[in-house]
Amino acid sequence: MDREIELKFLLPPEAAGLALAELKAVQDGEGAVRQLDATYFDTPDHALRRAGYGLRVRDGEGGRKQTLKSASAGGVFSRGEWETVVDGPEPDRDALALTPAAAMLEDRPLAPVFTTHVERVVRLVQIDEAVIETALDRGELSAADRRAPVCELELELKAGPPRALFDLARTLAARVPLRLSLVSKAERGYDLAAGEDGPPPRRHATALSPKATVGEALQALGRADLGHLCAALEALRERPEAEAVHQARVATRRLRALLKIFKPLAKDEAARRLDEELSWLAGEFDAARDLDVFVDEIWRDAAPGAEFTGKDAFERGLQAVHANAYLRMEAALESPRARAVLLEAAAWLEAGDWATAPELAEIRDGAAKAYAAEVLHDRRKAVKKRAKRFDDLDAEARHRLRLKGKTLRYAAEDLAPLFPEHAERADRFVKAAKAAQDTLGALNDRSVREGLVDLAAHGDADLSRAAQRVVLGDEEHDLVAAARAALKDLIEAKTFW
Repeated sequence: MDREIELKFLLPPEAAGLALAELKAVQDGEGAVRQLDATYFDTPDHALRRAGYGLRVRDGEGGRKQTLKSASAGGVFSRGEWETVVDGPEPDRDALALTPAAAMLEDRPLAPVFTTHVERVVRLVQIDEAVIETALDRGELSAADRRAPVCELELELKAGPPRALFDLARTLAARVPLRLSLVSKAERGYDLAAGEDGPPPRRHATALSPKATVGEALQALGRADLGHLCAALEALRERPEAEAVHQARVATRRLRALLKIFKPLAKDEAARRLDEELSWLAGEFDAARDLDVFVDEIWRDAAPGAEFTGKDAFERGLQAVHANAYLRMEAALESPRARAVLLEAAAWLEAGDWATAPELAEIRDGAAKAYAAEVLHDRRKAVKKRAKRFDDLDAEARHRLRLKGKTLRYAAEDLAPLFPEHAERADRFVKAAKAAQDTLGALNDRSVREGLVDLAAHGDADLSRAAQRVVLGDEEHDLVAAARAALKDLIEAKTFW
């Protein structure tokens, strides 16, 4: 069955001409040019935004129209939409009364929040049986005295198989630096209106219906993870800082964990390649994140009271390796490979073999709740088996146990909504899983710390030993004891499935 699916990409303004040329090469013709000016409205406390809606009144080709859009509702990037022609510049209350947002609005006042001024170049592209509408938007957002540029390319599948949409996106992305984005103009406009740079985006909990199928759960969780990753990477590009690095690495790892949690549906070649590329991307954050933790949480506390020969040289070396780690990470983010990871993740979620393969129908269409219980049982069993031998594990084996525990935690967090009858028990289990992950992480950080000191010492063995005496301390015994206790609590925690 044909479905309307929409992909949106950000691109540098200087690449807009190249994008238009590539679109013309795919489908000859100049395309229709439209000027679109819109005002977005909301209640004084932004009730629409908090509920996941965007309300605009836009002047353009075809007259003035009012549009209410919801968050994702169907395909990976499809959205619910209610549109009507209006006469004036203000929202039409009668039309809004026929939408899902009616109950929250009632008689509450609506006021302008921000405006958009965009020139759109539209063309229809036909590839075999698929019809795809492409729209290149250039312009700006404005809120009070603040401005932000807009340069976006949207691809919307009007008819035909979803694979055709992603094939076109790949063709364009091979020549134009496109960055997949799940952030709407409305979201950007609200942020602009707020006038403050908030913290890097975190992943929000995903509401799963206890009646969901395995396939529906996979897509819902995958969309949340991919949205988190796209937003985190954009935040990192704008402000390269410690929390942004942390969120980008967490988002990447959660997507990898998703492939493990839904392993029976993720055995195809595309899933294997996606896992490899996500592993590469996560690895590009590792050095920067490890050094952020070392500098901010270890060295900053230890340095003031530390006195050893070569301390100044060590600090200079530490600053250098820290800066180099960020440079390497930022270069990776700007690479075609990093951009391709996002597109391929979206393609697999929406049009991967798992979604249509007849041999996977029984798993795909099965009850997510039953599947989740089995997955959580197996993941807990794997952690329990290794935890029983904890005292015999070396640093590398503890690290592998930590990774097993992390996947269990992510699975518990993601799948807990399927068991609303045991919400409190699920919360306690997730907290126990997080505590075990944190304590094992502290042990791993101590092991990593030795390598970071060696890097900052630039091969000077005496300097490295002197710095290690300052930053390693003798807390390993306490960390081991804390990890042992946290693992015991996790294993003894009541299951919620």
